[in-house]
Amino acid sequence: MWQPDVGSSIQMILSGTVNPSAALAPSNVDIFDIDLFNTPASTISMLKSQGIKVMCYFSAGTSEDWRPDWSSFQESDKGACLPEWPGERWLNVRSQSVFDIMAKRIKLASDKGCDAIDPDNMDGYGNQNGGGFSLTTNDAISYTRRLAAEAAKYNLAMGLKNAIEIIPSVTNTVQFAVNEQCVENSGDCEAYAGFGKPVYHVEYVSSRSVSSGTLRKNCANKAFSTITKLMSLDGWVTYCDGSSASTSILQTAEGGGVECGGLGKVNPKLAQVGTA
Repeated sequence: MWQPDVGSSIQMILSGTVNPSAALAPSNVDIFDIDLFNTPASTISMLKSQGIKVMCYFSAGTSEDWRPDWSSFQESDKGACLPEWPGERWLNVRSQSVFDIMAKRIKLASDKGCDAIDPDNMDGYGNQNGGGFSLTTNDAISYTRRLAAEAAKYNLAMGLKNAIEIIPSVTNTVQFAVNEQCVENSGDCEAYAGFGKPVYHVEYVSSRSVSSGTLRKNCANKAFSTITKLMSLDGWVTYCDGSSASTSILQTAEGGGVECGGLGKVNPKLAQVGTA
């Protein structure tokens, strides 16, 4: 199983997919974190041929009605809507049916050639009465361990996305962490003290003009692998040394966003400003 190195560099693209026909930028990055469903296996193979490790993103804690396996979720397993995301609902992560769907996603990650999985929304316990299921941190710990064990069957590494309250209980379970906005959410960065594994840290800005002061603030923790991104998580990225790059991407716009009051015109994660 791949164990990323502390300090390794990352590019994170969850809106659109990497354009395999364009020259790759940045050319010296260690890892690309990309969408599991939208990214073809051929693109993953291209990245790996250039010595890049590939993390594959999917939501493990919510249903998204634009995903191809969305109809597999039982209605009884879908809970409260995420106010920011039309078409997205918290899942009952205690459900065996939910886990079975995630197991298929993990196999898909293996079949496509991913080196690791980046499962999102593991912190349902802290949202809307546990998503409507009274989920607890113990539920999140158990779910994280089950997903990691399933990933290990395919020799896939796994990260913990946010969910900082459970870090001490799963440090020996995951191979890395992904954090969004721990600088913006004052005090959250300290939760990784003693983690001892890579923390891929992203802070969001509203424009591509990033001041040196903002970079100093975002990059204060030298143990983190920090990037600054637009909240759309497209191809643009800025690193702590002040360098920027724009990965050429192909836009994807599948249908969805009907549940929870959405208009159902496009994938809401491409149409709205917000973290994916």
